Amino acid sequence: MINQAVRLFLKIKPRFLYSDAEDVKIRNYRLPLLNQPHERPLRIVHISDLHIGFNYTYEDLIYHIKIINQLQPDIVLITGDLFDKIDIYKGKSKAFSPLLRTIKAPLGVYFTYGNHDQRSNHTHKIQSVIENSGIHLLNNFGRTIDYDGEAIYLGGTDDILSSKGNVIQALKNRINDEQVTLMMVHEPDYADYVNRFKVDLQLSGHTHGGQIRIPFIGAPVLPKLGKNYVKGLYELNQMLLHVSPGLGTTHLPVRFFCPAEITLLELETKKDIK
Repeated sequence: MINQAVRLFLKIKPRFLYSDAEDVKIRNYRLPLLNQPHERPLRIVHISDLHIGFNYTYEDLIYHIKIINQLQPDIVLITGDLFDKIDIYKGKSKAFSPLLRTIKAPLGVYFTYGNHDQRSNHTHKIQSVIENSGIHLLNNFGRTIDYDGEAIYLGGTDDILSSKGNVIQALKNRINDEQVTLMMVHEPDYADYVNRFKVDLQLSGHTHGGQIRIPFIGAPVLPKLGKNYVKGLYELNQMLLHVSPGLGTTHLPVRFFCPAEITLLELETKKDIK
């Protein structure tokens, strides 16, 4: 009876309900973070929480990759929970590698684990898909990226809740703390700790933006380490935090007043630099 009611509700499809890949929204932020003058901003696409295998399909990923490529990013960052139930593909999960390889980003595509990736006993299968797709796994690791002559440090932690995320280890390869530093951490509330380490921008997911939101109230249910910073852009003293609402869903195959999002972050030169 409940399942029939849900299916009927999905057919009606009120404006505040989002359940299809086509419901995705594009949001753009311009952030003055770079230390050197450039002819154009550094274009970063940030996505998170696809949860492939729950309600998110191969076809959904095709659709979203087309949008990502149309945005012409320099870098694509995926902050965890790529798969939810990888075993339903029964060996066919390898087909996702060539599809993920079609993401076009000249400075690379980067991934960090989320709690669904690491609480599964099939993390090795997810790692195999990532590595075979040409995506760089940042697992308590970081590297310097050259953008138009400016050295930018990009780090990523392992999942905080389900594993041993270590921001100190992720920053170990940083030349100095004057570098523009980006840190990928699945859980956004960890930003209160990351903020101690002269990081300019933390990128997170985990919350789905609440997924189910009630007008004038917000999200009644939020995950651990995702209660203080739920979606969008936050300023924490000298550090910015961007929390992606994600592309997929979990527990329920729908979103209320909370569409999926692909975010374009354009990093510009700081205003006092000429």
